Amino acid sequence: MNNYIIKSVSSLEKCFLDDNIQDKKEYTSFSCLLNEKLNFQIAYIMTSDTLKDKSPCYFHIQSELKDFIRVYKVESVAVRLPVYHNLPINNYQRKVPHCYPDLLCPYDKKDNVYFVPNLLQSLFIEVDLSDNTCFYGDYVIKCYFTDNDGNTVASTDVSVNIINSMLSDKKITFTQWFHGDCLASYYAVKPLSKKHFTIMKNFLKTAYEYGINAVLTPVLTPPLDTKVGGERPTMQLVDITKTSSGYEYSYDLLDKWIDMCNEIGFEYFEISHFFTQWGAKHAPKVVAYVNGRKKRIFGWETDATSDEYISFLRDFISNLLIYLKNKGVDKRCFFHISDEPNEKNIEGYRNARNSIIDLLDGYLVTDALSSIEFYKQGIVTSPIPATDKIEPFLKQNIDNLWTYYCCGQFIDVSNRFIAMPSQRNRIIGTQLYKYGIKGFLQWGYNFYYNQYSRKLVNPFLITDGDFFAPAGDAYSVYPGHDQKPLKSLRLVVFNEALQDLRAFLKLESLTSYEHVMKIIESNGKISFSKFPEDIEYIINLRERVNKEIGKLTKEK
Repeated sequence: MNNYIIKSVSSLEKCFLDDNIQDKKEYTSFSCLLNEKLNFQIAYIMTSDTLKDKSPCYFHIQSELKDFIRVYKVESVAVRLPVYHNLPINNYQRKVPHCYPDLLCPYDKKDNVYFVPNLLQSLFIEVDLSDNTCFYGDYVIKCYFTDNDGNTVASTDVSVNIINSMLSDKKITFTQWFHGDCLASYYAVKPLSKKHFTIMKNFLKTAYEYGINAVLTPVLTPPLDTKVGGERPTMQLVDITKTSSGYEYSYDLLDKWIDMCNEIGFEYFEISHFFTQWGAKHAPKVVAYVNGRKKRIFGWETDATSDEYISFLRDFISNLLIYLKNKGVDKRCFFHISDEPNEKNIEGYRNARNSIIDLLDGYLVTDALSSIEFYKQGIVTSPIPATDKIEPFLKQNIDNLWTYYCCGQFIDVSNRFIAMPSQRNRIIGTQLYKYGIKGFLQWGYNFYYNQYSRKLVNPFLITDGDFFAPAGDAYSVYPGHDQKPLKSLRLVVFNEALQDLRAFLKLESLTSYEHVMKIIESNGKISFSKFPEDIEYIINLRERVNKEIGKLTKEK
């Protein structure tokens, strides 16, 4: 006899195959605002006294909200490197190689769901109300499984209260670096070809849908995560011709890129770095037509502040700005010098910056870094410190302060490694709100190379970039077989964090910042390194905030 067990659980729950469903807290009611994505999961398992290893079933939903609902199978992926070796700190779900739930595969209602004895699985339910303006009030979502004969074997009801109020229109600037060359390599298409643009558009649509509103724009091939002396596939959107009297530029590809991103809805263009990573020592790869043939004219062999490169770069930036102004997007652009310089690189970074900074007067020029000295010495006036190094920057009361994290932020602070609990991912929205952070950066939306971009890896099998970083750090989407992205738990949970931030801003507009913070810290102070680690904190926090928004909206 088969015993089918299902349970409605939070979107923050991770159902490992060997988990006990009895240990998962059941949630049967949720609330949200009009224009957000509401997520939950249906955990399912079977006990059996037969020798049969699986029972094929079908999953169904009945609800007035059915047209808004998308269903995904939560698939487990192989994780070899969940955490760094000898990490003494907890707040990871597991710290050993294992199959970890992460990949979201769209569920085809014609496909089977297999109940397998003693194997816990889950379906991710996304109620996408982001474009909803008319459905509000109380609704029921009936979730049930049927066998091959159409008999219901398990069911549960989930109630949803949609509050007749919108998330705040205010959004943090969020960039998660888009790596177009990885898509060209993975799908074996020519970089910047028509087919490549189609694939990039597919991936960019998903990026924008899940909160990324600034797009890394490779006017030159980005000098990021590249082996010294090596190079990544050319992603340069500006065609350059070197002539006897200087340089000529064609912006046809950049035109196509900007038009595509505008159509999708991106608000900001993040212009790629003008000098190499980790110290601004060299020029990025620059290719140009010379005597009718395309060749590299600058690269690792070029000192960052060489007369020839600076002469080119000043001409390049001056002409680029004219183009961006004529295109009407220059005020939506921000610029970088070099990624992640440290104190050993101060003078080199300063010299590189000073060689072009006058051209960028009036524009945001910013870089990810960790040393406060760059700010104190006036070298970087708009820094992006890492979340675990942000405290000294907060004390400076910097206007327009951003923050970032990458593989180095693995102790205490929020991050989105696959091995981390989802609440550690989502808490970032609360932290960004508390400190009034204006922008957030993360380096890997779709990085499918290994360290220093030496070769392509299969992200379905190698989730750590070939032991580059803890699993999941390098990408938030998987490359689907249909040239479209497959989402991860980490992507959708981070979007929940962004929605939390906008909900806090909405309540603040109805009350005050102090009022919202009193709710957030009702159980104790939080910071970037200290925060409640349980699922219930965030779930209950949003429920309370939603309830207050609903009450105050009715009163108005």
